[in-house]
Amino acid sequence: MRARALAFIAFLLVSGSLFSQEKETIKYSNITECGFFATSPRSLGWEVTTVNGFSAHRQHCLGLGLGFGYILGFADDYFLLHTPVFINYRLYFKPDNSFSPHLNIAMGGTMVTDGGGFYSSVTMGFKSKKFSFSSGLSFLAVEREVERGNYHWGYWRTELIKEWIYPLGLTIKCGFTF
Repeated sequence: MRARALAFIAFLLVSGSLFSQEKETIKYSNITECGFFATSPRSLGWEVTTVNGFSAHRQHCLGLGLGFGYILGFADDYFLLHTPVFINYRLYFKPDNSFSPHLNIAMGGTMVTDGGGFYSSVTMGFKSKKFSFSSGLSFLAVEREVERGNYHWGYWRTELIKEWIYPLGLTIKCGFTF
């Protein structure tokens, strides 16, 4: 009976030390990237984003992101500065290797000088040690004020109207992660 009790206590002590190692796997995570996005011939943009959050088992990263960028619209002739604020999730497929492919999903809002809107991005890429590369789709839905002019009953008049633009396109970003 004593032998069984001693074996059970030894098993609990070893199990407790294994579980204590599991608790240390949640750590601070930072992902900082910059890059370009293009929406066919209609617009081109550039942005820098940083995500601060937590990493679980170095495989799942969840955090809050903040960015800054601009959008040039060629067809509609506009220039917008935007500041995205978003929640970001990143999944590393081989977290224990120095090279690991990843999936990145970001969703939130964006603020522009005279309006705001929706921000999202879904990318795939890889991490090689601290270097990160991502490519995929980005989507913005931004409301902005525009001054439009028209000829009405013999005179020219202008008015401010609100309009939505929807840049959807490819994004390419690189940066670092720790």
